[in-house]
Amino acid sequence: MEAMRTMRGMSFIDAIVGSALVLIVFMTLFGLIRASILITGTAKAKAGAAAVANAQMEYIRSLDYDSIGTVGGIPSGLIAQNSTTTLNGISYGVRTFIQYEDDPADGSGGSDSNGITTDYKDIKVTVYYSVQNTTRTENLVSVVAPKSIETTTNGGTLAINVVDASGAAVPGAAVRITNSSISPTVDLTTYADSSGVVYLGGAATSTEYQISVTSNGYSTAQTYARDATNQNPTPGYLTVVKNVTTTSTFAIDRLATLTIRTFAPAASASFTDTFANSSKLTTLSSTTASGGVLTLTGSIGSYPSSGYALSTTTSPASLERWTSVTATINTPTGTEVLVHVTDAAGALIPDAALPGNAAGFSTFPIDLTALATTSYASLRLSADLSSSDPDAAPEIDSWSLTYDAGPLPIPDVSFTLTGAKTVGTTGGGAPIFKTTVSTTTDSSGTRTMSLEWDLYNITLPSYTVDSSNPADPYQLLPNDTLDVSLTIH
Repeated sequence: MEAMRTMRGMSFIDAIVGSALVLIVFMTLFGLIRASILITGTAKAKAGAAAVANAQMEYIRSLDYDSIGTVGGIPSGLIAQNSTTTLNGISYGVRTFIQYEDDPADGSGGSDSNGITTDYKDIKVTVYYSVQNTTRTENLVSVVAPKSIETTTNGGTLAINVVDASGAAVPGAAVRITNSSISPTVDLTTYADSSGVVYLGGAATSTEYQISVTSNGYSTAQTYARDATNQNPTPGYLTVVKNVTTTSTFAIDRLATLTIRTFAPAASASFTDTFANSSKLTTLSSTTASGGVLTLTGSIGSYPSSGYALSTTTSPASLERWTSVTATINTPTGTEVLVHVTDAAGALIPDAALPGNAAGFSTFPIDLTALATTSYASLRLSADLSSSDPDAAPEIDSWSLTYDAGPLPIPDVSFTLTGAKTVGTTGGGAPIFKTTVSTTTDSSGTRTMSLEWDLYNITLPSYTVDSSNPADPYQLLPNDTLDVSLTIH
């Protein structure tokens, strides 16, 4: 028996524990294998990027000095600014940026001993690639100099300063420089340095340099053409003169968010019952409603001593205030009608909120303007009808609960926003504004826009503005959020 007891099989618990251990080991191995594959793939992609960057740099350095430049760049040359290539099944993007540098060894700018500020060329190759949905870069920089003493390019220098609304530098801002009036043409995008400056020596002399500056989430600043409308652009195209530095400053900043909402003004409305039937009553006790009156049930000689009626609930949308209760009543001798105001549940509004309500009202109108809409967003009317004479019954011919509701959204309202900043004037001196936005509110009466910092006026071609909160003009600051409500008719 003892031997038989020692030869038992594996229990259910043992099986679960064993399976769990096997699963843990398997998942650990799987994780290690996956991590190894990812590391190997990342290393392979990085090595490929380095190879692509080196190949591009070696190609550039194999060119003669005068050919080292980019197509559409300053200096101009044979190398594309942007290109793509594939290595080992991986796609790479290649950006090449080349610019002249002024060596401080012989003086810089106006202090240069020989007056030549294009001493050598800086080369930067950036290779972009994606690993696990993440974009990575590999950078390679180099310098090339002429074999003999540097010579003038017969050009000038462009210095672009990028600042924000407060005048602080904006590093990394994208600066696009174009000029189609010279050969070779220029179409170059570069980025401001840590001081917010782009400095380009060797620019060909011309009066047609167009500049556009922006950054992700920022406004845009640019030069403007002189045309039939804008006779005096500010700023106009930049001019580069031989051996002169042309400096210009462009201000950009984070975009602001402006929301415009359009509403109709609050208007008077009412709940009214003329008692053609009982459809607007939820409770009838010893009362009846038909033929234009609410009265006690029965007939002459058998009218009950009392009755009660309760209206349906009035719950206005966009309630601004309650105004009054009116009623037309007929009370023969020995009869009485008392009207009360209740909440949505049918409970009487307390006298603290509506004095006299507990006793009831027999003269009208009842003033409700002091009743807080935050506490009483819905109301009902109730009536106590009584008679001490079975031959007589009181009557209510009609009653009304009036209120002001609104403002209510108005959809599809056209409007125009005009900023205060100008980009020039007409021949007659009229200002040309930088930002003019003509648009329409949506089906909910709302329009949200991203705009640059400025002071904006609004006009509505088809409506009159009764009020604006806040009042216009609207001051938008960088990265600001402003919500404007317009009441119009």
